[in-house]
Amino acid sequence: MIVTQLEDILGTDRDVHAETWNSRRLLLAGQKLGFSLHDTLIHPGTETEIWYQNHLEAVYCIEGEGEIELIPGGPTYAIKPGMMYALNEHDRHL
Repeated sequence: MIVTQLEDILGTDRDVHAETWNSRRLLLAGQKLGFSLHDTLIHPGTETEIWYQNHLEAVYCIEGEGEIELIPGGPTYAIKPGMMYALNEHDRHL
């Protein structure tokens, strides 16, 4: 059984900070579950192009609002609490 408290990873190498986001990595590949789990904060008013070529991603919004746009030229979806999206085709997105 793996038990992780968010407060225990803050300030460690599993608390990753970038210019437009912070990612607190609760489960990683080395734990051999076949997936990872992250608590990610997107900084207000920013845009980040992301393209996961080697894995899929599912996101559940707990707090805040924003939008995700599939690129190039794809639709844009509003993100708000209670919304989930899954990038099931290695979708490039903003």
